[in-house]
Amino acid sequence: MENTSGARPGDPNDAAHRAGAQRAGRSTFGGISAVCSAAVRLTGADGAAVAVLGGNSQTRELVYATDAIAQQVDELQFVVGEGPCVEAYRSDRRQIWPDLTSAEAGRRWPAFTGEVLALGVRAVFAFPVPGVRRSVGVLELYRGQPGGLDGIERDSGDACAVAVGHALRADWDRRVGVLGGVDDVVDTVVARGGIDGVEDEFSRAVVFNAVGMVAVQLAVSADQGLARLRAYCYAEGRAISDVAADIVARRLSLRDQRDSGEG
Repeated sequence: MENTSGARPGDPNDAAHRAGAQRAGRSTFGGISAVCSAAVRLTGADGAAVAVLGGNSQTRELVYATDAIAQQVDELQFVVGEGPCVEAYRSDRRQIWPDLTSAEAGRRWPAFTGEVLALGVRAVFAFPVPGVRRSVGVLELYRGQPGGLDGIERDSGDACAVAVGHALRADWDRRVGVLGGVDDVVDTVVARGGIDGVEDEFSRAVVFNAVGMVAVQLAVSADQGLARLRAYCYAEGRAISDVAADIVARRLSLRDQRDSGEG
């Protein structure tokens, strides 16, 4: 049947294309919630999260969290830039920390341990999510009581991290198939800030928008902008997503904070 709409297949203005994009978006990372539930059950953890990280671990997107504490554990490491999950990604090796009250944990991650213990978390286990060449993210598990993992539980954590990697690759392939090609995926995500019609409660897109604004406000690089934003959140004891929302809505400017501090 001839296409009389004037839109080419894969065109973001085509209605069928938009509907397909929405279906792809709703299934985005859909299998990861099931993998996280399995990881919790198989390791005896209390909660789990999956984060995807950029090449230098500065860019960090939370894909899924089973509960609010798992989400807070991930955000804390994003803000302070340290912790077992950050180290698991950088070293490409799992991190098993059965007791975060230990002196070794405190020496290694002084900012992280003090804050995470206040959340009631006593143990964290981080498993790198394998990609084509190296890790693309981390499967994060936590417990409210200290205690390690036995051999079967460690193997289960590794297997679940591999399953997360498969889900991430399948999601990417699905997007390419629905949207018509790699260029269309990139164009759609950049133009709309995500897949049409999909709200991702875990996305940190607003954080990275705020980073760009902070960089402009303070005339610094994006990396320095992120560092300034993190430092402000840590000093104020506020969630980075809340601060970012205030910056993007222009309710807060870190330039004003700097100027008032210099006064």
